[in-house]
Amino acid sequence: MAGDNPEIQGTNTTASSKAGTIKLIIMGIVVIILAAGISFAVAMYAAKSFSAGGAPKGEGYGKAKSETLGTTYDIGEFVTNLSAEGGNRFIKVKIVLAFQDSKVQEELINKLPQVQHTINSTLRQQTPESLSEPKAMEKLADLLRKNINSLLIKGNINSVYFTTFQVQ
Repeated sequence: MAGDNPEIQGTNTTASSKAGTIKLIIMGIVVIILAAGISFAVAMYAAKSFSAGGAPKGEGYGKAKSETLGTTYDIGEFVTNLSAEGGNRFIKVKIVLAFQDSKVQEELINKLPQVQHTINSTLRQQTPESLSEPKAMEKLADLLRKNINSLLIKGNINSVYFTTFQVQ
């Protein structure tokens, strides 16, 4: 007799439909939370691995690496004004120095303020026009190499590499 009553059948269908909808919503929330947790874990892992091999920070600043081009030394990032009318142009570079003799690294560390001053002075003498020439980076690298070598006694820098080079 209960099966003959249409009001009771409609209530059972509506109740099971609501229960299914609630289960579906809960499963959706669980999936979203899991996805957010996994995304957060991946982002943290990527950030940790980037900071380990990315920009120099704290103690990692200026670490040397042995490669076929000799030993390299990340001297850091420099941002300075260019010699331009109006004074609103600047250069941003990140510089890596290459050399063969490991004594040069020790001397670079000991003379870091003088080397940084020489780099900043050399960069400030540049104009936006001179840096827009076809071989501007090579000329600037050669000039920096010569200027830095004039400070060194134990050896010489073989090459200057720009890992970042922006003129604005």
